[in-house]
Amino acid sequence: MRTQEYPVLSEEDEELIERLALGLGRAAARVLGYLVLREREPTFADTPATRLEIRVGTGESQRAVTEAVARLVERNIITETTIRRDIRGRPPKAWACDADVRETIRRVYAAHATALLKQAVAVAGKLGAERLRPDDIPMLDSADVTLTVGLNWHPNVLHAPLFAAIDANRYRERGVNVTLRPFEGSGDAVEALLTDDVDVTVAGAATTIRARAAGAPVVPLAPLFQRAMTVLYTTRSVFGERLERTEQLRGRRIGLSSNSEAGVLGRLFLSQLRLLDDATVVEVDGEERTALESGRADVVTGTFTDPQDLASEGLTVDVLSVADQFPIYGPTIVTTERVARTRPQAVLAFLAGTLAGYEAAVTDPERVVGTIGEGRSNATGRDAENLTDAVERFGPSGAVCDDGWGWQRFEEWQRLKTALDQAKLLTP
Repeated sequence: MRTQEYPVLSEEDEELIERLALGLGRAAARVLGYLVLREREPTFADTPATRLEIRVGTGESQRAVTEAVARLVERNIITETTIRRDIRGRPPKAWACDADVRETIRRVYAAHATALLKQAVAVAGKLGAERLRPDDIPMLDSADVTLTVGLNWHPNVLHAPLFAAIDANRYRERGVNVTLRPFEGSGDAVEALLTDDVDVTVAGAATTIRARAAGAPVVPLAPLFQRAMTVLYTTRSVFGERLERTEQLRGRRIGLSSNSEAGVLGRLFLSQLRLLDDATVVEVDGEERTALESGRADVVTGTFTDPQDLASEGLTVDVLSVADQFPIYGPTIVTTERVARTRPQAVLAFLAGTLAGYEAAVTDPERVVGTIGEGRSNATGRDAENLTDAVERFGPSGAVCDDGWGWQRFEEWQRLKTALDQAKLLTP
């Protein structure tokens, strides 16, 4: 008899796996992390790992390992070979990673950008784009171009991945110079995209699908966050009791801005719960907090940071989150069919750089919040908490777990489109 020893992933390896998972999904990240770290062990360096060794080292099932190595080979991140053993029969397949950690992460993010763009083109095709073909998308090589990117509001923690990428030169090292331009809401940001004032923009999911339904040639590239951040909130002093159930909204005055992303999602929220006819909608035209504080509205819509601002002033605030009721994409990176078709390298560089920025937002939120805007030296601990809250509450999803950051599925867009149509909100 003989005894064989295999290295096994430990808790200390989790940080690397989390970084890799942003560009691969969880299972493939564990396999790749294992292969990369295995090369550091003198006993196993330069020795490819068999399927059995990978299964033992990662704890993943045979199917998960098989699918992971296939994905990693397809994306040119690992190499496949065979090894000779002192046994009869066909030599078993084995896999190895020939790059260090930094280069491996770079390869993963570049390959993921290509996968994101192909998926975006496929989704856009199902939404009505006919001139885009996923097979035409190249692998990221170099871009050496300028890209103007719109923001759906003034710079804030939700835009942190983009500012972090600029601050760390994640765009420049991929050959693209990114300039950010803020707009007054998702509607204005999409309008700037359609008039070629910007090449890419961040916009709410509802605004994006409404534009697509109206025939605008928009292409959702990747949800920056997987879940909508819109909330309905109130203070205990205004509402008169603790708000904890949607049924408590019956007969109440709900303040919202009809043309804003939050307002549309607020109306959809009420419609889906069959509460719209039993509540009074108060048009507040962007002055939600003022309407609440003056007593003109009992509850108002906003983003998840708005009630936290009130709570920081000592008020007792209650919140109902749209994402807790309905799985709607959050702020989404959007471009046009023309840009996706004619400037794919620039789009790929932007997606890969943004993924690196998102990684920074996940791993070092305290530093990242200081990069927002012109470099906010007055960034507070609450800003970092808000960013951490955003990535933890609104970043994860089943799609991200399986395929990595920014992954989208046509079914979710179609579900949102249908819900908006049923609520008579699909047309602005």
